[in-house]
Amino acid sequence: MVKQDGLSNVLILIKADHMFHIREVEPLAWENFILGQTYTLFVQSSHYGDFYRMMGEKSWVYGIYDDTRLVGGSLILSTHAKRGNFLYVPYGPFLPQDRVEEAFRAWVEAVSKLGKEASYDFIRVSPFLEENETNQKLFQSFGFRGAPMHILAEITWLLDLQRNEEELLAGMNKNHRNLIRRCEREGVRIEKTTDQSALASFHELLDETTKRHHFHRFPRAYIDAEFAAFRAHNQALLFNAHLPNGELDASAIIIYYGTMAAYRHGASRNIDKRMPSSYLLQWSALQEAKKRGCHWYNFWGIAPEGSAQSHPFAGITHFKKGFGGLQMNLLRCQDLPLSYRYWQNWLIENGRRIWRGF
Repeated sequence: MVKQDGLSNVLILIKADHMFHIREVEPLAWENFILGQTYTLFVQSSHYGDFYRMMGEKSWVYGIYDDTRLVGGSLILSTHAKRGNFLYVPYGPFLPQDRVEEAFRAWVEAVSKLGKEASYDFIRVSPFLEENETNQKLFQSFGFRGAPMHILAEITWLLDLQRNEEELLAGMNKNHRNLIRRCEREGVRIEKTTDQSALASFHELLDETTKRHHFHRFPRAYIDAEFAAFRAHNQALLFNAHLPNGELDASAIIIYYGTMAAYRHGASRNIDKRMPSSYLLQWSALQEAKKRGCHWYNFWGIAPEGSAQSHPFAGITHFKKGFGGLQMNLLRCQDLPLSYRYWQNWLIENGRRIWRGF
């Protein structure tokens, strides 16, 4: 692996009853480690690092080693913005369950060293950990504080796919099941493709959806690069739903990584209220996930319980939950300030959070 920012390969040692070594991990070794986890998170894949490099940023993988055995770690991404520059850890780090605090201490010291040497303003972590007092105290004990905004979904909806298709259909809301069958009967056609050029029509549809529902969309370049990074490994598909007259009515980008499929981006027109094609589109994406041997389908973010109808995720939450599944409440995004410039970012993001309705 090419070393970045002049760092040595072995970054830090923690003196304890037993040492943890923190060092950079080769992509293949990291992929094998991630794919062996209960939840295989595409945002922790080395391919996600490839995506960030396409966007002009940097990426590192810091592994936590117990002697020579890789037991944890994370992908780390650079983010440069006018409001401040920071290191970002998406849905990480992975920590060995028997010695969590010791491993986390080693990892935090190593990432902080990277951040300070390269003049980043703060470290931002979106943990894939349950929202509970133990996990909150773990981060607080190392100086982290709740971030003003989330980056990845913190309340997510997962569907267990380790059942047959009849059982999955039976676990849905009756209305969802009926709409899927109606779309099939009426001739709604689902197309799936890895063609990068097909994203042009997806972006047009997403622009329309954004205007209609007044939400903040990802930039075109961001979606294109992310799709390209996973398409290169046959892990990304664009699904298009066409009405019987051939009109494009709904689209979605699904990333299939290891045992988890993720509903990453979606857009729809809902031209014919009798045939909401997005229901059949999601069912087709679920069927593809089963064919690929996925154990989980991640519908991504939903609104908190009791949210007002004005919440940006209010409408999509009913849609996602209707397919069956369970809610996972993740620990809030965490920041570790490294310089006084962090507080400028904090003020700006607080304003954005309020404006976006979260």
